[in-house]
Amino acid sequence: MAIKIVQNVNRITANVSTATTSNPIALKSGYLRVSTGLTSVYVEIGSEPVATTNSFQIGPYGNEVLKERLARQKIAGITTGTTTIVSFSENAGNPFLVGDYVTIQNAQPAGINTEHKLVTQVLNDSLTISHNSSSIVGVITTTNASLARSVKVSAITASGSQNVSVTEVVQLVTE
Repeated sequence: MAIKIVQNVNRITANVSTATTSNPIALKSGYLRVSTGLTSVYVEIGSEPVATTNSFQIGPYGNEVLKERLARQKIAGITTGTTTIVSFSENAGNPFLVGDYVTIQNAQPAGINTEHKLVTQVLNDSLTISHNSSSIVGVITTTNASLARSVKVSAITASGSQNVSVTEVVQLVTE
């Protein structure tokens, strides 16, 4: 079996006493490959995760591919204000849930793009995120814009410190 790298994520240096968390990851495939070296690590994945020694353990020199729920949709429009409303085309569907964190990508002007914002309300053809976009003025272009569910990876070790690599992948099977 082979895997294809979809995107690399910042490396995390896991320590004993305090969980370390990655930058937000705007999911493309939902498959996150987490690998470690000499020391085992405990890992949590989610909106604002905090790993503990009760979290999922990856042994020394181990790697695991963990699946996250993927949600991604093309944006039809954005309404600015103290909160931001993202609209989807009619009958396109809304795969997001209240409590998800999302990232707006490829909208114009660049200032409207967000990273890891909380979804506070979901309707059939739109959602509201906790992002104050009232300072954005002018025409917002959404021709190539999309909204993606985003997550973070948190890691902690039982002893010492350890680098943890996180990569989003797609698994490919060859016959």
